[in-house]
Amino acid sequence: MRNLLQNRGKYYEEARHRAKRRKSAWNVLLLLFGFGAWLAVWYALFRLVWLFHVTVYPAHRLRDFWQEGLGFRSFIPSFLMVFSLMPGAMAAGFLLSNILFWLVTPVRRIFDAEARGYPGTSFRDAMRGLFKICVWGLPIGLVVAFAAAYFLKSLQ
Repeated sequence: MRNLLQNRGKYYEEARHRAKRRKSAWNVLLLLFGFGAWLAVWYALFRLVWLFHVTVYPAHRLRDFWQEGLGFRSFIPSFLMVFSLMPGAMAAGFLLSNILFWLVTPVRRIFDAEARGYPGTSFRDAMRGLFKICVWGLPIGLVVAFAAAYFLKSLQ
């Protein structure tokens, strides 16, 4: 347990050190685009799950989703339909955002210069980490969301 706490403390210390390298205003724009892409991917995935749900339960309407008086038995699957998609959508959104900014040559040069001397912060390393999260997060989240959509029999 002590070793785990030491490793976690070391990680946060290194993360703060890596964060100091970010000097350009492009980083703010990258973050904004990342969160925007995350929300767009999440919404698209939720609509896909909802489409599946209404093929199973055609009487259900999206306007009736999460209304007042929602019972516990309906809350759990509806919660899972929405929030199990978040981790994979976040990774996919930031992957898309990184790719978009990498395609702009001057911005890529700025980010490459900021990453020099900070191991694990290059475009390739960042994309590899996000891809690993995406590869695990998206399929698991989709399976959970589709299962929850199937078992959500009532919107009350």
